[in-house]
Amino acid sequence: MKDVFRRTLLAGLGAVSLTKERAESIVDELVKKGELSKDEAAKTVSELLDKSKEQREAVGEAIKTEVSKLRSEFGFVTRKEYDALLARVTVIEEKLGIKPVDEVVEAEVVPTPESAAEEAKDPEKEPS
Repeated sequence: MKDVFRRTLLAGLGAVSLTKERAESIVDELVKKGELSKDEAAKTVSELLDKSKEQREAVGEAIKTEVSKLRSEFGFVTRKEYDALLARVTVIEEKLGIKPVDEVVEAEVVPTPESAAEEAKDPEKEPS
């Protein structure tokens, strides 16, 4: 019964953002109502905070995974990949005696077959 109670409590609290003060406040209310003994209070606060931390970490990992999938799907480069390419370009420029350009040059966006097909379906839509 206590496990069901704790799970319900975690779900209702938004355990991902649970703070120690909030957990203590909730547990104190439960003690006042007689739903939890004073002996169980400290243990319950600790368990709630542990579960909250686990859920925050799980959410963080899920976000990292999704961002990685999107990066890969859209062909974006990571900062590490960008820095490596920049270093290579710098070396090539030095070997060729080219001074690096300090300003960003606007490149023409060439539509992909997918974006051209999408634009043909909906001509009102702004090109991406």
